[in-house]
Amino acid sequence: MWHLDEVLRAVKGTPYMVEKDTFSGISTDSRSITEGELFIPLTGKNYDGHVYIDESYRKSHGGSICERKREEIYRKSQGTIILVDDAMKALLDLARNKRERMKGIFIAITGSNGKTTTKEILVSMIGSAFPVAYNEKNYNNTIGVSKTILSINSEPEFCILELGTNSRGEIRQLAEVTQPDISLITNINPAHLEGLNDLEGVLEEKLDLFYLTKEGGKVLVNADDPYILPRYSDFTHRSYTFGIHNNADFQLSVGEDLGWFGFNITLKFFDDELKTWTSLLGKYNLYNILSASSIAYNVGLDKKFIKESIEKFSSYTMRFKPVQSKKGYTVVDDSYNANPSSMEWAINTLLSLPCSGKRIVILGDMKELGEKSSYYHRELGRFLKESSIPMVLLIGGEIQETFQELGEGKSKLFTDKESLIEYVTETVEAGDVVLVKGSRLSKMEEIVEALI
Repeated sequence: MWHLDEVLRAVKGTPYMVEKDTFSGISTDSRSITEGELFIPLTGKNYDGHVYIDESYRKSHGGSICERKREEIYRKSQGTIILVDDAMKALLDLARNKRERMKGIFIAITGSNGKTTTKEILVSMIGSAFPVAYNEKNYNNTIGVSKTILSINSEPEFCILELGTNSRGEIRQLAEVTQPDISLITNINPAHLEGLNDLEGVLEEKLDLFYLTKEGGKVLVNADDPYILPRYSDFTHRSYTFGIHNNADFQLSVGEDLGWFGFNITLKFFDDELKTWTSLLGKYNLYNILSASSIAYNVGLDKKFIKESIEKFSSYTMRFKPVQSKKGYTVVDDSYNANPSSMEWAINTLLSLPCSGKRIVILGDMKELGEKSSYYHRELGRFLKESSIPMVLLIGGEIQETFQELGEGKSKLFTDKESLIEYVTETVEAGDVVLVKGSRLSKMEEIVEALI
């Protein structure tokens, strides 16, 4: 429940008209708004929520935030109208206000790769023993994180939030809203360069999470990342390290690589030790397990919950998930997203797994690389040229740079999915393994669905 005076203080707003002075909740979607909620009309490149203020009122009989410059809208609107300079900032302000009134421990996770899987593993671990709130799927931007906090009606002991960014300053905004007690950066790699320019920009953006963690809070630093540890210098927090290769407070070692059946692993927490097994594939997933386990142990979770969660956690659809086709070949669905580092990780993992037939990779564009797009797509081509992958099938506009680097020796470039699927269907045989990967906008899952 929100009172009008609380809203006005939080958003520094001015009441234009007051019909209702209490609201059951906050909504940004006129399609799903319910009785008594306050509407926030967000504006983006292709939408303007202000045009739905009247529709929202008819459904909620509540009120609306409205930007002061939109006089032509609020002068003819009904319900309680609160004027602000910026609706998006009002959403962030309300989320921050709500967070400040919550008593649970807030944990924030960011990084170039692995943050969603790390978050989901951690939710499974801590959620097995304590009430937990978290942002579902990858609702990790300013809207998703704010709406997650505003939707919490209970008093969870832990709130676990994944924070994402594609432009400078977004992590700072989200950290100011979430005010984390504990934070972790998974890694620094080339991703979202369109908005962050270069690796230095990525590093600076992600480090904001550490610097804005609550004073006296805990930060967990990847000891194996070549960028974070040399640059991170902060004496207002309690710092802990995690790693596989370098000495760290929390470490993971592989006892046995089980191929398609995962790994037997050992986790070391200071002087404590835990032996367990995971079905997740790929070294990068071991980092996700280690990251989540480091936080879980740090908050005092019993090792039995950590072990149970690791052993029951399986890969999500579109995240390096092997699917057996009806014709006897395996499709590895890694179609959720792609950047230069995750492409290499996926291909190296494919090469490390048993295969009685051919290894085939189907790759789409890597998006949001800005001016570096050509460079990284050509780098991918050079990497593939040196690899032992015998067949590389490419589709997309930017991936043409990869094809130019590879040539027609072991690669083919397709202009449409139909012809690519037809070619694969005629070529693939029982025992083959086919990796499908590309950025979200490429919708590579359509290829996966056609092949299985």
